[in-house]
Amino acid sequence: EDYVDGRLTAGGSAQSAKANLELHRKSATQAELARLVGSALARSLSFGAAAAPQSMVTPLFNLYRPGMRYGDHVDNALMGPEGARIRVDLSFTLFLSAPDEYDGGELVIKTGYGRNVVKLAAGDLALYPTYYVHEVTPVTRGERWGCVSWIQSLVRDPIKCEILLDLALLGQSLAAAGTRQADTDLLDKVRKNLLRQWAET
Repeated sequence: EDYVDGRLTAGGSAQSAKANLELHRKSATQAELARLVGSALARSLSFGAAAAPQSMVTPLFNLYRPGMRYGDHVDNALMGPEGARIRVDLSFTLFLSAPDEYDGGELVIKTGYGRNVVKLAAGDLALYPTYYVHEVTPVTRGERWGCVSWIQSLVRDPIKCEILLDLALLGQSLAAAGTRQADTDLLDKVRKNLLRQWAET
């Protein structure tokens, strides 16, 4: 089996909170799956608009069996291989198991507004600022498969990222509603010029 103790990739106090398995980073399966996820994200217009990615840490694939969990923790600020670390602004969890295949295993993101409990369909992705405290609750039945990674965004400020995402979503909605091309082009110009002002390259 290509899975190893997930604590091998946890830093600092997160090691004591983490109890899961991860696909070995040097396995052929890991490399192929990471390539597939990276290609899919590169094709996703909504992911690009939400994350404005500049760099991404190679995705990890994890497995939670009954009794496994990942308690409260904050992801590291700098991640990646030695000598090529990047600042990480956003974290994501890509759900690979259907919700009815396991009990527990919710991703819980804790903000100033309370606990946000996330359990998505297989193939759906949760994207959130890396600085939030979060956890994966204990799995009590079945197996929870997932993929996680971390992104350095072209736009570090999460409020600015949200503005750019809102403008992109508004543009898609207006285009679908048959709004005049000139108007959607103007909105697209505003979004791109804001990105030009805010991007850190």
